[in-house]
Amino acid sequence: MIAFVSCVGSPETYARRALPGLHRVGEPGSVAGQVTSESSIFEAYNRALDHFGALEDLEALVLVHEDVELFDRDFGDRIRRALADPQVAIVGAVGARDVDSLAWWHGEVAGRAFEPRGALDGGFDEPEVDAVDGLLMALSPWSVRNLRFDEARYTGFHGYDVDLCFQAREAGRRVVVTELTLFHHTKGGLGDGDAFQAANRSFRAKWGFFPIDLRVAAA
Repeated sequence: MIAFVSCVGSPETYARRALPGLHRVGEPGSVAGQVTSESSIFEAYNRALDHFGALEDLEALVLVHEDVELFDRDFGDRIRRALADPQVAIVGAVGARDVDSLAWWHGEVAGRAFEPRGALDGGFDEPEVDAVDGLLMALSPWSVRNLRFDEARYTGFHGYDVDLCFQAREAGRRVVVTELTLFHHTKGGLGDGDAFQAANRSFRAKWGFFPIDLRVAAA
């Protein structure tokens, strides 16, 4: 069974964007759930992991943004193929190698995602990455039962995706991208820039990178 969970801040956005895609790609027996939090996506997603980790028939838990629409009728089969290697812990649509900050897109991009600004497309010649974008993360049963979002170190809604991928790789598991047809109905930007910078400082300190302010680096 493949389960889907979204952290929902806007029920209207979820109903208009994510839900039609979940109906499109869902299989008999699939479950689509929602979690909410006003302060921490880390805590919200951990509740989902705790719940679905107890299900013996779980094949994958797909964490998908409320504004991401899925289109592949064979979505489940694509995820199963990507997770066929038991060393694969996390599958995404787009990510990067040589990641040293939460701005993973500054690395060598792999995979593909469409959004209003166009396509972020790094292809699939080398699908293994350091981290994937949290717009969609398919977690293996091992990941659901053994990894947790670091709510002790982080608060808010930034960094959960890259940090979890680094945890998986630290445990000797693989993070990959696979070809999925989706559209991210994003408004663009980082949202709360100060919160993003705070999360990035926490990330770089945790994983041993020299402190850097991405606003200065991008200037």
